[in-house]
Amino acid sequence: MKAIAVLLLLVSNTVVYAQECDCRKKFDSVSVYLRKNYVGFIDKVTPVTQQAYTGMLSKMRLQAATIKGATHCLLLVDRYLHFFRDEHLTLQTGYVPVKENLSLTPAQLELLEKQPQSGIAGVYQSAGYKVAVVKNLKGLRTYAAVILESPVPTWKPGDVLFELAANGPDKFDLIDYADQRVRFDTLTIGKQRDGLAALGWQKPGGIVSAKQSGEMPAFADEAGAPFFFRQINDSTGYLRLSSFDAATYPQADSVMNTHDDFLRRSPNLVIDVRNSGAGTDKLIERLRPMLYTQPVRITGADFFATPDNIAAWGHVLDEQTGKLPDEYVEQIRALIHQGDGLQGRLVSMGPDENMILPSPLPAPAKVVVLMNGQCNNTTEQFLLEAAQSQKVKLMGTPTSGALDYANVSEVHFSAPDFTIHYPVTRSRRVAMGQGIDNKGVQPVVKLNFHSAGWLEEVMKQF
Repeated sequence: MKAIAVLLLLVSNTVVYAQECDCRKKFDSVSVYLRKNYVGFIDKVTPVTQQAYTGMLSKMRLQAATIKGATHCLLLVDRYLHFFRDEHLTLQTGYVPVKENLSLTPAQLELLEKQPQSGIAGVYQSAGYKVAVVKNLKGLRTYAAVILESPVPTWKPGDVLFELAANGPDKFDLIDYADQRVRFDTLTIGKQRDGLAALGWQKPGGIVSAKQSGEMPAFADEAGAPFFFRQINDSTGYLRLSSFDAATYPQADSVMNTHDDFLRRSPNLVIDVRNSGAGTDKLIERLRPMLYTQPVRITGADFFATPDNIAAWGHVLDEQTGKLPDEYVEQIRALIHQGDGLQGRLVSMGPDENMILPSPLPAPAKVVVLMNGQCNNTTEQFLLEAAQSQKVKLMGTPTSGALDYANVSEVHFSAPDFTIHYPVTRSRRVAMGQGIDNKGVQPVVKLNFHSAGWLEEVMKQF
């Protein structure tokens, strides 16, 4: 498992693609690169999905041929990435866009101010800004949000603060320039949901949407504490762990060491890992003895061997020389170089294994692990292991589902500058039909964490 843990490091492909300002060429270079190097391609473009993929690709290539602006070109690339439904496959822009200025006549403004609350066009306010959202077709754009009033000097009346690009019934892509960068998001704007209101944009005189309250913490004084322990009663402890990151491990370890006596003798334990994401398996190893009842099946991963992926990992290993034990680095290097000379072959990063500990600990005898939709990556690996224990019960809501394709590499493009992050390893769960991406790890008992009485429901499990 150590080989897999090292691969959690972010790697960077040092190849930089300098492109002409030609969206068709840029789009093609992205699609070709990912077809060769993205590990999820082999599972997501199959005989069943080939027709849908080919149709999508043809449509987008035609669109790309008509797009001149860099931002809309990258929006098209972002839409392409969304086809694969992989949270580890993402686009990051690295350039400062040129501001656009639109002039609205008094007659246009008067008409916009009279637009009904139910329509998209109209005048909106949020955080000191006042904008006119006007239908303005340009490239992929459907609507432009033109500033009328601004609380900051960097944004002036007439500047376009954000754009909406229609992408299906009631579906829009948001192109947000507020931070002097380009950020993409997706919104639903229709009868059932108003994505603009959810972002804080309201038309004057409209009913302010009630924001859904956040999930309730177990204890009021726990809010904001990433690591926390509380003795609920004489027999039950509550342990809050908000991160599996290696940098925060000492804090988590300190909390557990401080309360080690109670953890070792208490029959019941609640472990709350809500909102935890990526990290390393160091904290998992720390928790294993408390949860262990029987051998735990750990499914290995395969590396997608291509010259670009091997070169990227070789670069990372070179950087780790002297920081990690030499034998550790060389072990990983040997595993990666199994793929030398191969293009698009999966090579094993280590066998599946049964993790066996000497014997189960008598306490805790019952463990509830709390989870939610923000759990992903390393936290999901912990949950998959915990679920195999006879003393553990998972409670909450399904996790994010972002673990099957992992170990992110990156490739840089220029003109304009942007980066695509993509995974290079695939869990063998996928081949066994046990993948969790876009489904998540499922709880045994569902909980509504927005309800004040959820902790009482947890205590009924003991």
